[in-house]
Amino acid sequence: DSMSSVLTAAGSYRAHSIHIPAGVAARRRLPQGGLNPQGREIRADSCSLTLDGQPWLPVMGEFHFSRCPGEYWEEELYKMKAGGVTVAAAYLFWIHIEEVEGQFNWAGNNDLRRFIQLCQQVGLYAYPRIGPWAHGECRNGGFPDWLLEKCGSEVRAAVEPYLTYVRRYYQEVYRQVEGLFWKDGGPIIGIQIENEMLNNPGYLHTLLGMARETGFDTPLYTMTGWGPAETPPGGELIPVFGGYPDAFWDRQVNEWSRSSRKHYFFSHLRDDNTVGADLNKRADVFDLTYLEDYPFGTCELGGGMQIAYHRRPFICTDDIAALAQAKIGSGSNLQGYYMYHGGANPLGQLSTLQESQDTGYWNDLPVINYDFQAPIGQYGQTREVFHALRVQHLFLHDFGSSLAPLPMHLPDQVPTGLDDVTTLRWAARSDGQRGFVFINNYQRIEPLPDHPGVQFELRLPGETLRFPIQPVTIPGGAYAIWPFNLTMEGVLLKYATVQPVCRLVVETRPTYVFFAQDGMDAELAFEAASIAALQGPGQQFTAQGQLVLRGFQPGTDCWMDLTSANGQPLRLLVLTQHHARQVWKASLWGQERLVLCADSLHFKNGQIEARLDRPDPLELFLYPGVDRLTTAAGQPLERQEGERFIRFVLKPPVVGLLNAQPVCLAQPAGPAREVPLGPLGVAQAPTEHDFEQAAVWQIELPESLWSRLDDPDISDIFLRIHYAGDAARLYAGERLLDDQFYYGAPWEIGLRRFRSAAEGQALTLRILPLRRDAPIYLPPER
Repeated sequence: DSMSSVLTAAGSYRAHSIHIPAGVAARRRLPQGGLNPQGREIRADSCSLTLDGQPWLPVMGEFHFSRCPGEYWEEELYKMKAGGVTVAAAYLFWIHIEEVEGQFNWAGNNDLRRFIQLCQQVGLYAYPRIGPWAHGECRNGGFPDWLLEKCGSEVRAAVEPYLTYVRRYYQEVYRQVEGLFWKDGGPIIGIQIENEMLNNPGYLHTLLGMARETGFDTPLYTMTGWGPAETPPGGELIPVFGGYPDAFWDRQVNEWSRSSRKHYFFSHLRDDNTVGADLNKRADVFDLTYLEDYPFGTCELGGGMQIAYHRRPFICTDDIAALAQAKIGSGSNLQGYYMYHGGANPLGQLSTLQESQDTGYWNDLPVINYDFQAPIGQYGQTREVFHALRVQHLFLHDFGSSLAPLPMHLPDQVPTGLDDVTTLRWAARSDGQRGFVFINNYQRIEPLPDHPGVQFELRLPGETLRFPIQPVTIPGGAYAIWPFNLTMEGVLLKYATVQPVCRLVVETRPTYVFFAQDGMDAELAFEAASIAALQGPGQQFTAQGQLVLRGFQPGTDCWMDLTSANGQPLRLLVLTQHHARQVWKASLWGQERLVLCADSLHFKNGQIEARLDRPDPLELFLYPGVDRLTTAAGQPLERQEGERFIRFVLKPPVVGLLNAQPVCLAQPAGPAREVPLGPLGVAQAPTEHDFEQAAVWQIELPESLWSRLDDPDISDIFLRIHYAGDAARLYAGERLLDDQFYYGAPWEIGLRRFRSAAEGQALTLRILPLRRDAPIYLPPER
């Protein structure tokens, strides 16, 4: 087929153009960095972090160890690593550690040293956020009550006696992590100083100096960057940023947070003037030119969103994944999620430890529940967004070093404002020769229209690249990364309308994995002179020096074998979007392997550990395959040969659903309360007294349930409660196990951790009704 016949078939189209100049910004070295005993070096410059002299684009996930039982840490960290996280970040909450003055508690769930050691064992870097003020929706932002009693309002400033208490606190933290820093061969590569501190570089510099004097010697030091006019002198603290799909702290209750819309656009703006706005007065305009001296990184990309009493957003997979990808397209060179793993507030000796209006903070939070709708939930559930984000993280691991130096460029036509839903949102990261096009046609709550007949025009210094040859429709809800001028072992991929996932080498043959987004035609174009041979499905034709491949069906059998002009063999796999979210990559049995599995996996000591959340058989597709797979008990998995993948099937033990019988209404609900406004001006959460009007249900769990937890093949049993109301609490006797503000999703409670408190007795569920006129935001569809 000729190129002209293809263009004739395409009909009308609309070109979207962008001018991309040559070169990258000058890289100014920052005074950050350090070597470990093996000679490996982490540094930072004005563009990116570097590892061993090469640009480095890590993925950081927040996991609050003190909000999770310590016996689960190891498994949860392995899950994070399997999800593509490379750095485990964690707030330290002072009130968790020293609720009573002088009584430091580093035992059990507060065992910081063990947590850091487990990070290293699992293969993760560690990044403690040492405060002293942390926020994290903790009581007093993590400050103990006694500290506020002694210092009053003279906190978070370079004043005494506050600094004396901070110094003592830093010294206690340091004792727990001594010898675990990067310079010692440990996993701690950096620390964050304070949190959400605006326009007080002198105070931040004082804290940094105090931390260093104490012994905190790390390659990287960061601060939350939203809002300040400057950082401490000398570039010693790198500002990092955030962005959420919604904001529980927003004061209005009529719609989703308007300011969150901007995170679904491509922009040079790093700052988010809504993060921290619940606690700090902010100016409308800051001088942000100082940011040119620092790499763009994030520490609070919304991995979900917490539920507050007055605002209860329901977050979907694409709400998070599209936003995260838009940040990469906007130039992010550090993807840091808050939260990546949900948790539970401990119950203090003296009080509950959640944020509340009664303690002078702007929001009422559940007493215990801090699930955050995160990729990994409060009880270790891996959610759909965990799989969607893993696709992006695999890309960053294998292509991040090439991506990190590339600046972001906006197209000739950009959206006119937050309410523009008709202009296509796209951008490119490129040095004028190669790069990636980023497309985002997704926005939370408010659907974006299809864009038919799209063709991109990249005006590069050496050429004008127009693609695809046959214009495509960008469906509403789609978001994508398309490469151009990507060199793959001597083969030049001029462009592709499929997204790179990862690269692995199988018996000296590099294999590149891509996927096609739903609703968009797949097309690849190679520089014809760079290819000696190409075998694969679909229609091939030559046009303007390009060998174009289209008309093929992506899937697990969509393989292409190429030989470069210099004789290098190369293999491509193009998956569907559905299959891409089943991709795992790991080093197994002496070889990098691709694993396709719809269930949750993690990899430990070179073995696969699977978690099945449904009674269906476990299916694993391995590339390259192996002759035999067995369970830990020696049971062989059924094997089936494929073209490239080898399929293995394991029929799991029959667990199924257990119905809690009987569920008895012990007390009907009283009248729904009139919801008052609290001292900070938003709806106030119910009190213990209010729960006297709750409907009371007695839940009798089957006697066999608890004994099933003795089965080593069963990691947990979940109680799933479908209900509607205002707020719910679950008790075993007088002990509060968990609580939730209703937001439309089923409530899941992992029972293993409550076995000692709940076995042998009925559980009590209390549900308060909700008035229709309550000043509370609930998603319309919920």
